[in-house]
Amino acid sequence: MFPLLANYQPLSTFSDQANHGFSSPSFDIEANIRDGDSRQGLDESGVREVEEIMRRERVNFDQARLLRHNRILAANGIDPSGMPMDSKAITRL
Repeated sequence: MFPLLANYQPLSTFSDQANHGFSSPSFDIEANIRDGDSRQGLDESGVREVEEIMRRERVNFDQARLLRHNRILAANGIDPSGMPMDSKAITRL
């Protein structure tokens, strides 16, 4: 395990995740709880990544989700607007 995550304990339910700040008006986990969502919770690896971004970058939950999303897009050759970064990509006909 990574030294920075040595104290990490999985947050395996929506309730645990909401109680640790992984909810916002634009990403309302508490609505999942109220609606009786049968899923166990958010993806654990994604939660760890977002938590690490929040800690390292000193940003809130929504900002950390956006940073993570943009990094995933960039790793797949897509800019933040959703357009491919490959100059050979056909984007108009």
